[in-house]
Amino acid sequence: MKKKKYLPKLVVSLLFVGAFFVSMAHGAFAEKLEVAEVRSLGNMVKVPVTLYEFSYLQNLTFEVNVGLESQGIELVGFEPISIFKEGDFRTLSTIVNNRLKIDIISYSGKEVRITDKRLLVGYITYRLPSSFQEGAGVNLPIGKVVANGRAGADMLVETLDGKIERRIPFGDVNGTNEPSASSAMRILQHVNGDHITGKEQLLAADVDGDNVITQLDAQQILNYVTGKRTSFLAIRSKELDPAVMKSEYQEQITAIHGRAPYTYGKVGTLPSGIKLDAETGMLSGTPTGTRESEYKFTIKVTDATGNTADRQFVIPLIDSNVIATEKLLPINVKQNEQPILPSEVNVTYRDKTTGIEKVVWEAVDTSTIGMVTAKGKTNSGFTVSVQINVVDTQYLQDIQIHYMNLFNLHTIKVTASAEVYSATVNDISMHFEGNNLFSLGTTDLKHNSNVTIVLLDKFGNILEQKQITLN
Repeated sequence: MKKKKYLPKLVVSLLFVGAFFVSMAHGAFAEKLEVAEVRSLGNMVKVPVTLYEFSYLQNLTFEVNVGLESQGIELVGFEPISIFKEGDFRTLSTIVNNRLKIDIISYSGKEVRITDKRLLVGYITYRLPSSFQEGAGVNLPIGKVVANGRAGADMLVETLDGKIERRIPFGDVNGTNEPSASSAMRILQHVNGDHITGKEQLLAADVDGDNVITQLDAQQILNYVTGKRTSFLAIRSKELDPAVMKSEYQEQITAIHGRAPYTYGKVGTLPSGIKLDAETGMLSGTPTGTRESEYKFTIKVTDATGNTADRQFVIPLIDSNVIATEKLLPINVKQNEQPILPSEVNVTYRDKTTGIEKVVWEAVDTSTIGMVTAKGKTNSGFTVSVQINVVDTQYLQDIQIHYMNLFNLHTIKVTASAEVYSATVNDISMHFEGNNLFSLGTTDLKHNSNVTIVLLDKFGNILEQKQITLN
């Protein structure tokens, strides 16, 4: 009978242990080894190697490989920071065939207590060839990881592979290849009218992800430079479409500037029937509410290294015979001019039939370089929106279309600004003729069909999109 008194305690203990291992399986306590994702336009690139969530470490061995797609990238060496060179550990590194092997061993031969949740190990240096062009990237996979922790016990370490991209680093506006106080100053100059013009520079300057360059971007860069923040993780700002009662709904929330994979959560209330996917950031479902209302909530994202960011959103719940409209391509407009907006849009009704409704648009403020949202209403009162890119350059200057009926041959010629590096028509690459002229001759397109012309810069950023009819 006395043994029965211990049974509840035993059950509780077993449940606790089970919960612990479930948490371990979901990565709640997982130690991580990261080779960073680095953006740079320099010839020499330093890639940080960092440990996360390590409590004890006796030894750690791993390899980093440039991979088969190395594109001529040369591994120069590895330099550990002081704790891994002159402190509690000694670090050995060897290079064989552009593959780096790192051995970290405690001087005492016993485990070392680690108190920092985020501990920099050192930097891998690579030399980039001139043939490694803007927009190119190369992966740095981690392999052959062996780790021992407390009392020499084997450790299961999660790895985050590295990457080098030939792009401007986030927070760098002046071309120094890293965020700096001078970049923050350049942003303030932009706010005061001396505009940053390059698309890649604008994307690098918009560290908070709200699609407009403001003083807040400058402050976040200063916070990064002074060590008050370790990441530019953000959630991309966007206007969410209204949700129609008893109709399917889907909207994507996107994290940027952080370390994937991301985990999404929410604070506040979504319309009944709509849920947030914690892994993808997708909002989806069928609203079951019967009363029109606005639902305000906050999305919070956590990246793979523990950084967090949040942003507020609003979903209007409406009752409408229209359940969806066509997705309109972004429209470019020069600063302080008004965009040419479509006078009508294709709509889908509740009974799944389609139609066309006229749109009355609100005025659009184009006084600031960046992205704004134009809003309008259809005949039936359904809200329509489209992204407006306020720019200082007219990228697409002229389009000419010629058609030979006998061969179903379309010849398309596009004259663009000097910033345009490449162009496509329905994802078919156009040929650069010189003098800012791109051309395409093809029999793959149907006459009188709609096609989309996309202009890109040398980094692969979309500068402008335009839908035309082949007639």
